Amino acid sequence: MTQIKEEESMCFVNHASMRPGKALGIVWQRALWADRYSRFLLFCRLAGSTRHKKFVVLQSILALLLLTACASSPPRLLSSIEPSYATLPNGYEPLNPTQLSPIYAAVTAIPGDNIVRYLERKRGHGLNVLSLSGGGQNGAFGAGFLIGWRESGRRPQFDVVGGVSTGALLATHAFLGTPADDGILEKMYTQITKDDIYKDKGLFNILLFGADSLKDTAPLHAMLVKYVTAETLKRVAEAYDENRMLFVGTTNIDYGQTWVWNMSLIAKDGDLELYRNVLLASASFPIVFPPVEISGHLFVDGAARSNLVVPGMFGFQKPNPPLHGPGNLYLIDNGKVTEPPAALVRALGPIAAETISVMMEQSMQTALTRSYFGAKVLGYSFKMVGIPDGVDIGNDVLAFDPTQMRAAFDAGRALAMQPDPWKSTPPISGDIPSWAFKELVQ
Repeated sequence: MTQIKEEESMCFVNHASMRPGKALGIVWQRALWADRYSRFLLFCRLAGSTRHKKFVVLQSILALLLLTACASSPPRLLSSIEPSYATLPNGYEPLNPTQLSPIYAAVTAIPGDNIVRYLERKRGHGLNVLSLSGGGQNGAFGAGFLIGWRESGRRPQFDVVGGVSTGALLATHAFLGTPADDGILEKMYTQITKDDIYKDKGLFNILLFGADSLKDTAPLHAMLVKYVTAETLKRVAEAYDENRMLFVGTTNIDYGQTWVWNMSLIAKDGDLELYRNVLLASASFPIVFPPVEISGHLFVDGAARSNLVVPGMFGFQKPNPPLHGPGNLYLIDNGKVTEPPAALVRALGPIAAETISVMMEQSMQTALTRSYFGAKVLGYSFKMVGIPDGVDIGNDVLAFDPTQMRAAFDAGRALAMQPDPWKSTPPISGDIPSWAFKELVQ
């Protein structure tokens, strides 16, 4: 029998292995950052495909050493402000993890109900749930797939959408789902360069004045201002009135927690600045991009702890059976789940980076497997896609290279036009025997 722990019950896939301890903490200032640094090394794979960010990792390590030696920042007070729109993945209060958040009190009023069953009652049908993973510039694949999916005539209206990192940037317009929204996604992922996402701070300024990141994401904020407007929030709020919901995941690095934001509630209250800040935080790759402060809390990329969010499984007990038959969990992985083998150069840098990549490849495979189990617990069909082999997406997901983004976009669009592009099970890594896999999902 499958058992999903309650703390994972929103199926915001949580990689506990992202916090291996404080062994590498000497390269970062203050004990608060000791285990976060080791998490950063592991996270460098999680935001994209297996061999991504090898050079970013090594450059960032050097920069961290220099920063530690030459600059320091003033201490901060730990914020005790309770979030009005965010919960832990299991629907509990972040600062009081034993208490269910009042946001979802009505959802669990019926024993065995969760947000999926609640929305099934409201919507009158099995839900179409979309989950969008991280992946930096490879979000172009997700944008292309969504557009090709609509052009195929088979894309449904999504009842629930969850996004992390670049998936968070995709999520709003994927949720709204009109041809005009698709046009915005195409512009966001095919008509930009890195200058539209970040600008260099300059090593001299970093060393002289200190910094919390290597880059400045003012250009990305400007892009969010352009494409996420008051009118956008009004439309998200109208969808909420129709019992459709949008979620985004971030990482609170003060508390070491995943916070899941109910973007529909934020839109309903008309808080445009907070809405944009949550999106910016979810896409703020740690150390490279600056953290985002919200109510005194510091947030970085949601994929620092979890690269996938499948909303809808929290509650006090195993979910009741589906009310209207099986719904669908659609998962768009903005990366390659596996990479072909290659002979590695026997040098410290490549070995260290590739070791991290292998560890994170396994973490991603585990995340997909756990999402699959979560879908089965809900009684839903699992359908996933990822970037096909042979697509030249480079080895740096923070490059925002127009050629590589166009290649990923076109690959996603073409894949979505195929009669059946979906995989119904996660990739088999060889860790779980096929017979045991079948037993787990029965």
